[in-house]
Amino acid sequence: MTPTHRHQQPSTRTARMHQPYDPWQAADTLGLTIRYAPLRDCLGCWVPPDRLIVLATRLTHVQERDTLAHEVEHALKHDTDCRYAGAAGRLWSRRQEARADEAAARKLIPTVDLEDALNWATSREEAAHELGVTEHMLRVRLLIRRRDLEWLDTSRTDG
Repeated sequence: MTPTHRHQQPSTRTARMHQPYDPWQAADTLGLTIRYAPLRDCLGCWVPPDRLIVLATRLTHVQERDTLAHEVEHALKHDTDCRYAGAAGRLWSRRQEARADEAAARKLIPTVDLEDALNWATSREEAAHELGVTEHMLRVRLLIRRRDLEWLDTSRTDG
């Protein structure tokens, strides 16, 4: 494993009024160690007993930032190893993964930035590039947005 640090903030067209989420700073604040290794089956992993996040060496900067944000969320929730055996373990693993994805997506893509990008971007690819995230993370954030909007619609009629 290589302890290199390849941190840099994505440049975007969106005029942000806030500091973008920095998962390297979050990991540092939590006292987590970040290492890089040639992972084959995943982009990153959280090793709870060692308070260690391992990231694949082959990642682009955007993939690295998204993956680190995701793994930091596992640490924040004190998640266990996600490689459980059996049906119940697979279900719990999927829940942990979805929860980490959603929390990371909210931090990486603030609502104001998402709405701004959606106003002018002509594709998801363009919006993801603008926001400095992967298309996967943008899809996750869009699902959250849709759920939030549906909740707002039903809360107005139920109230």
